[in-house]
Amino acid sequence: MADFLVAYDIKDNKRLAKFARRMEKIGIRIEYSIFFVPGISKEEMSEIAIELNKLLEDEDDVRIYKVTDYGIALGAAEPLEDIFILR
Repeated sequence: MADFLVAYDIKDNKRLAKFARRMEKIGIRIEYSIFFVPGISKEEMSEIAIELNKLLEDEDDVRIYKVTDYGIALGAAEPLEDIFILR
């Protein structure tokens, strides 16, 4: 199991809304266009990426990063591994 960050820049508002709704079902919104997807396998993330790719056009940009180090929490920030808000 691994954690992933999904960052995106989608040009069309309709595609953006569909993409964001799908991401809200599988991840936790960190920023407006960044989601944290906790505890899934690389294979599951690949399947999700294939599904999401069907929503996109060439002008859109989506990047998926595997979280390998949680880095440094500055100020009042919380380490990502402590933030799991599931519905």
